[in-house]
Amino acid sequence: MKTQLLKLTWGLALLGVASRPASADVLFYSDGSDIANFSNEYNGAGNGGTSESASPFMINGVSQGSYIAATSYPQAFLDSPVTASAQGIWVGFLMQATSPNTWTGGINLSTDTSLVSRYSFGYAGGACWFGNSMNLALADPNYNTSSGYSVADGQSIAVLAHFYDTGSSGTFNTGDLYVDSSLASGVSFGAPIVSGFSMAGAVSSIGSIRLQADPGGETRNYDNIVIATTQAEAISGIGGVAPTPEPSTLALAGLGGLGLLWQLRRRKIV
Repeated sequence: MKTQLLKLTWGLALLGVASRPASADVLFYSDGSDIANFSNEYNGAGNGGTSESASPFMINGVSQGSYIAATSYPQAFLDSPVTASAQGIWVGFLMQATSPNTWTGGINLSTDTSLVSRYSFGYAGGACWFGNSMNLALADPNYNTSSGYSVADGQSIAVLAHFYDTGSSGTFNTGDLYVDSSLASGVSFGAPIVSGFSMAGAVSSIGSIRLQADPGGETRNYDNIVIATTQAEAISGIGGVAPTPEPSTLALAGLGGLGLLWQLRRRKIV
């Protein structure tokens, strides 16, 4: 009986670990299996895509499993808005651009913390493209874009963007962009392809993200989406390593298991 109770306690502790996917540095994480957690910003209904298997994303020969096939701007919300700072936020994701339409792709940032109507979301910038160029770039709230990376049709890439505050402006006024164009040997970013991009019309907080896919017959595939306050956590999430729980979470899970153990022992005595 004692052995079984100990096993149950450890099982509950592990369950506590699994039930909390984010560390203190991670503001949002999706492994591609959670399309139900996204809303459809384009028309206020549905979720703007589906979760699919047989992933097109292979990192160092390992399939990343389920992914999000976006068709009309799925939007997901951070647990709480994050305000601008020199530390800023890191936005990371895997993306595959597919035909037939090339209108839009990438991830937008929004100030919104609730679902809004078509065309009125509080745009805060993004790592994306607009129009038929398939040139992945940084974009500011005034829709100015930086130089960028030309994405080939059907190509799978890893993207990392850093949005931060310089000069204590109180806004996300600067951005950097990194692209890994080959996932064959794992996720690895060199020097940024865009550094110190000035964000005109910069905003003071970020509350949600939006996956770009204009509903005109196109599909954009996304996986391992992560929003974090550190580069290390963002790169780890892009590479398919789910964020780890905080030490306090593990401790609480263990205490919960011990509490149940005590209740079971009391029932045995009675």
